[in-house]
Amino acid sequence: MLSAAANPETRYPRIYYNLMVVSLLAAIYRRHDEAEICSAAVETTLKDPSRYRMYKAIAKGIGGDATPATELLEHHLESNPDDDRAKVTLAVAMMLGGNPGWKAIIDKVLALSTDIPAREAATSVLNYLSAFGTPDTARAAA
Repeated sequence: MLSAAANPETRYPRIYYNLMVVSLLAAIYRRHDEAEICSAAVETTLKDPSRYRMYKAIAKGIGGDATPATELLEHHLESNPDDDRAKVTLAVAMMLGGNPGWKAIIDKVLALSTDIPAREAATSVLNYLSAFGTPDTARAAA
C-alpha cells in the first residue's frame, strides 16, 4: 500500500505518502496524538480504509498496544466473518502487543479455514516462533 513503485496506479502525492509513514511510525513509537492526527487525514481520503487500519493496528502492536488490533478484529469480523487472512494479520498484531488471544485465532484459522494463503500464513507464524526454541514460544507453536 505504501510503495508507489510496487503499484504505479496508486501513486500518492509525496505529502500523502509522508502522512502515512508518520502515522505508522508514530503508532510504533507510541506517539498517539501525532499518529491519530495523521491517520485521520489519511483515512478520510481512502475509499476503503480497512487495509490501512490493519497496517495501523500492526504498527500499534509493534509498539506494544494490542488493543487496537483486538478492536479492529472484532469490528472487521462483524462485517467480514470469513476473512481468514485478516484474522491472521491481526493475530500477529495482537501477538506483538502481548495479547495472548492471538493463539486462539491462529488455532481457529488452522482448524477451520479453507483459505490456503491464510493457513500458510498461520503456519508460518507458528514455525517462526518455534525457531526461537524458548519454552514459551515452543509451547505456543505446539
